[in-house]
Amino acid sequence: MKEFRQGLRSPLGPLLPPASGRPDRFDSMELFDAQGLARDAVQDLCSEHLVPQAALEQHWPWARVRAEQEEQRLYGLMRRLSPEEYRRARALLGTHAAGSVRELSRQWDRLWMRFDFFESVADWPWCQVDGWWYPCPVCRWPMRAVRSGPLFDVRCEAHAPRGVHYRYTPGKGPGPGELTGTGKAAVPVTPLPASSDHLGVKRHVWRYGTLPVLLELQMRDELKGLPFLELEMWPGEQRPDEYDLHITVAVPGKRARHWRVDAKAWESVVALGKALSDRPVLRKGLTIVLPDHQHSERHFLAAQVRDRGVKVTTVSRLVKQVKAACGAPR
Repeated sequence: MKEFRQGLRSPLGPLLPPASGRPDRFDSMELFDAQGLARDAVQDLCSEHLVPQAALEQHWPWARVRAEQEEQRLYGLMRRLSPEEYRRARALLGTHAAGSVRELSRQWDRLWMRFDFFESVADWPWCQVDGWWYPCPVCRWPMRAVRSGPLFDVRCEAHAPRGVHYRYTPGKGPGPGELTGTGKAAVPVTPLPASSDHLGVKRHVWRYGTLPVLLELQMRDELKGLPFLELEMWPGEQRPDEYDLHITVAVPGKRARHWRVDAKAWESVVALGKALSDRPVLRKGLTIVLPDHQHSERHFLAAQVRDRGVKVTTVSRLVKQVKAACGAPR
């Protein structure tokens, strides 16, 4: 039992039975951080797989709701908006997912009072260090701070694979300490007070709202300005949430090519595949786009939805395909 408990604080691979493949990366997953708290990825996986055991609540007291239901609830609220307001709200989820009340209310403007998915950063001890919090330079949501001896590891669980992680050294005075980048994407970040006038979107909104929008904005920015390209975000007029991007490449003398893109940022491709398979209607010709760090898992998801006429790729692969169709250098 002692070895088992120790094993739970290390990568899970040695504890798991042999298998031909584990698309959810369970082999390398660590359940707990140095403080004994469940890591963010564990929370997302349990939500996406609907872990029902009441015993888990002793250690994971967060809501046990299926991720698909949370995702649908979020977009159910947004469907009440006009197409113009919907597109504005989607963009804001990607660019203003956290910050001061003053800044958020100014940016969200008329939409500010339409949603209830913001919470006070003061109620999130997991992101606080010495009374401060640090926004991820990619998604702007609070990064997790975990004590490591006298220092703290500060990282965004979603963007740590891209190099968004830091080391925090406590200061000697009343102000914030020193935040030193330890990853290739760890650009300087300004500390913000962990007070009640700083808010962030709820976790499920960040996971299933903010992160997909960032993928969509990344694709838009990388494709913008290409010859023979037309790109429309959230294109539907009656249902702008039907899919995320409509990409058209019309090279003279060649048949036009179209991509109807739906970006997904689930932690578990297994749960995502089941959720998509369970949907009574999936638009034929849809392309599901995953973050680049899930490139090794795309084949598993593709096999689950292939008979529905749906393709699966990653951000970088789709960008290369579109550039090649435009005749642009990769």
